[in-house]
Amino acid sequence: MTYDKLLRLAYKKVSEKKGEEEAAKLLLMELSGLEPHAFFMAMKQEVDPKLQEDFLKKLDLYLEEHMPVQHIIGHSYFFGHKLFVNEHVLIPRPETEQLVEHVLYFYDTYFGSQKINLLDLGTGSGCIGLTLAKEEPHLFVTISDISEDALEIANKNKQHLGVETNIVLSDLFDHIEGKFSILVSNPPYIPDSEVVEDVVQKEPSVALYGGSLGVDFYEKILREAKPFLESKALIAFEHGYQQKEVIASFVRAEYPHAILIQMKDLAGKDRFTFVGLNGVLENE
Repeated sequence: MTYDKLLRLAYKKVSEKKGEEEAAKLLLMELSGLEPHAFFMAMKQEVDPKLQEDFLKKLDLYLEEHMPVQHIIGHSYFFGHKLFVNEHVLIPRPETEQLVEHVLYFYDTYFGSQKINLLDLGTGSGCIGLTLAKEEPHLFVTISDISEDALEIANKNKQHLGVETNIVLSDLFDHIEGKFSILVSNPPYIPDSEVVEDVVQKEPSVALYGGSLGVDFYEKILREAKPFLESKALIAFEHGYQQKEVIASFVRAEYPHAILIQMKDLAGKDRFTFVGLNGVLENE
């Protein structure tokens, strides 16, 4: 069977189970070991029977067991980097890539090439903090998480990317030391009562749910962050699209003189909140 015929068979199975065609395509491409351009040029070539058997078995894991494809293949891609993932960490989302882009822009604009400390609170796979360390060598990055299992994956990604970062096991600020010019966090923000897709249920609940309204962690982080922030600092959050106003109210209560900027993601949904202290964000 050729690659294109195997994909058509997979798409039929996906349609019957209401899955995603892109997931099937990603699975086959990764299992083939081919680069994307070579994969698409190989559509008329015969698929090795062992690869075909392996692909169909793993496709069933996705369709029948609702296992995310990234967990099946053991990695995901973020900001052009290959990152290891498993059932203990969230799969990095495209929206979070935008958060990294915004933080890099604000760093360049308000800190220039200064060497500063950055804290990624609740890092999971490490995708935010490790990517920032990879992209900007003047950032001294600390990544933290409450989950030892998550930090094992983050450490594996640290080694893979070849970056220097501090890794701290901590429930929010409990074991954090020092002061930071940038605090970035993408904490759990799904309301406790919200029903998520079957495939999302395979991701760790500790990284998904954030209280009755999904905003508990934002309130706590903003309230407890002050001793850990330099006088000139940036706080950067990703959050749910319905949480903009309540998070803004937390900011105004805790940092009444700060500059508050809230931005949409590429889908036009309210997704990011930035808090600037003592000159940061003043020209935006």
